[in-house]
Amino acid sequence: MTAYWAIFLDHLHQAWLPHYVPAMACIIVLGMTLTRVTRRALPFALRMLLLFVALVVMGAASAATGSASLAKGFSQLAVLVLGMTLIRQGGFMVFRLLVPRLGMRPPRILEELLIFLGYIVWLLLRLSAEGLDLGSLVASTAVLTAVLAFAMQDTLGNILSGLALQLDHSIHIGDWIQLDTMSGRVVEVQWRHTAVRTLFGELVLIPNSHLMKSRITLTGGPSSPARVRLVNFYCGFDMPSGRVIDEVQKALAQADLPGIAKDPAPSCIVSDFVDGMLQYTVRYLLTDPETPGTCDSLIRQHLHALFRRQGWRMAAPRRDIHRAANAAMAGEPRESDLNGLESVLAGLPLFSMLTPDERRQLAGQLRATPYATGSTIARQGEVGDCLFILVRGQVDVWLDGEDGRHPLAVLEPIQIMGEMSVLTGEPRSATLSARGEVECYALSKEAFQIMLQNRPELADSFAHLLAERNEQRSTLQQELRETRTVQRQDAILTRIRSLFRL
Repeated sequence: MTAYWAIFLDHLHQAWLPHYVPAMACIIVLGMTLTRVTRRALPFALRMLLLFVALVVMGAASAATGSASLAKGFSQLAVLVLGMTLIRQGGFMVFRLLVPRLGMRPPRILEELLIFLGYIVWLLLRLSAEGLDLGSLVASTAVLTAVLAFAMQDTLGNILSGLALQLDHSIHIGDWIQLDTMSGRVVEVQWRHTAVRTLFGELVLIPNSHLMKSRITLTGGPSSPARVRLVNFYCGFDMPSGRVIDEVQKALAQADLPGIAKDPAPSCIVSDFVDGMLQYTVRYLLTDPETPGTCDSLIRQHLHALFRRQGWRMAAPRRDIHRAANAAMAGEPRESDLNGLESVLAGLPLFSMLTPDERRQLAGQLRATPYATGSTIARQGEVGDCLFILVRGQVDVWLDGEDGRHPLAVLEPIQIMGEMSVLTGEPRSATLSARGEVECYALSKEAFQIMLQNRPELADSFAHLLAERNEQRSTLQQELRETRTVQRQDAILTRIRSLFRL
């Protein structure tokens, strides 16, 4: 037993070369450095070093049992593992840390291919160090290599195709592609295939050689940041096409449309005459390729809300649009709604002093004006021609300044909006936008004027109420200015402390 341990320790001492420790330390340092970009680099390095130590120990154990050839095999295998680990960590260091800092983004398949070639070179060097004639090895395996190349021509074609796709930068990770009837985002390019994730969550594996031979359409992502989408709608010939186009473009330009580019803003044209209808097309740039259907739906929601506000008739080919529906489309309240609107007016301080008959008459002048999410109801600086009564949904009040837009308040249902501009003729003091689906009624300046002409004494009451509203708004604006001043002071203080390390 003593002789066994003596042979074991003697072989272990001979097998453990002085350069092993620096090589192991280098592998650990590289693994710790690569942790920022590759979380598995350090655990992989530790596992490989553990394997290396185990192989050295197994070689010593084999020598102690009298198996010299097995001991030599374990020792050579340990050196091979140590060198391959160092090659892999060094390759990751070059391709994932150093090269990106130079502004270059080489394809991952190139990294894997060069590391694999490094393995081959290291293996050949080890074989040559053991006295193997590499020239005779190549000559003896030439026929076998030709047979394998012929048998693996499809696999080799996929490898070379994947390398070519990334080297010529025709496809990037994150690109959205359309191939035949399949559309999805490129999530990975491997040696043999390209993985594409569809909108339905399916993972489609496409052979790289098939991509090289097929016609591919890039529909989004790094290679194609924006994609043109078209949304059609229809109107009758009685609608002035110029006004329709102007109102549609204005409404979409002022709305907050996530996933849709603001520059250039969505445009509208008359695209065709279809079955007695005018076909209009809204053209917009889709910036989020994951939501084409959602963005199309968003455009249609804003079109529908615009048509209801304007009292226009939206039509479709081969549909009989009855005149009876036009009154509802015009936004005029029906007889069944007048009682509800009259009670809403009675609950508003601005109209509480009116008689029931006057409120009934005023309710008949209201016009339904729905707004879709993100729509601009009124813009700061514009002179208003109507006031709004909010009956459903929430409305954000924004204060536009030189340093951007700041939230001022959130209006809840059963409130009046935009009355100051209508009654005083001054520009609107804030911007109103729909937080969600909003239902409100608009009262024109002309209708309000007729009511005041019939009851001039109401002007004093209106002036008193407006003065109170104006005071409340001024208080909110002052509080906002004070909050912004404190925020600026805090930001400056943070920068000072960071600069001087306080």
